[in-house]
Amino acid sequence: MKHNSFPYSYWTKILGLLIIIAGVISFFQQYHKKGIFDTNELAIGLSWGLVFIFFSKERTDDEMIHGLKFKALTRAIIVAFFITHLYNYLFLNWRFNREHDMILSISAYQFLALTLIIATISFHYLKHQATLNETE
Repeated sequence: MKHNSFPYSYWTKILGLLIIIAGVISFFQQYHKKGIFDTNELAIGLSWGLVFIFFSKERTDDEMIHGLKFKALTRAIIVAFFITHLYNYLFLNWRFNREHDMILSISAYQFLALTLIIATISFHYLKHQATLNETE
C-alpha cells in the first residue's frame, strides 16, 4: 500500500485559490464597511487557501517532490518564526502612546500565512533549480 504524504488531490489547488480570492474580497469589503485594514481577515483566507495549495499533490508526485516540499516547509518555519519574533521584539518593546498608537502582535493566522507563502515560493524555487539540474 502506497503512503501519501500529501492528502489532497492536485485539483484541490483550485479550491485553495478560490478561498484566497474570497479572503481578499472579504478583506476589501471590511475596509469599505468599517474603514480599517483588518490584516487578520486577509491572513485567514490566505492561510486556509495556502494549506490546500501547498499540501496538495503535484502532477508528478514522487520522492523528490516530497523532499523538496519538506525542505521548503522546514526552511519557511524558521524564517517566518524569525521574522515574527523580530517584529514582535522591535514593535512591542518600544514605548508607544497606547491611546493613539495601536501595535498588535502577529496572530497565528498571520504567522501561518507568512510561513506558507515562504514555503510555497521556496518549493517552486527548489523545484525550478532541480529541473535545471536535470536538464544539464
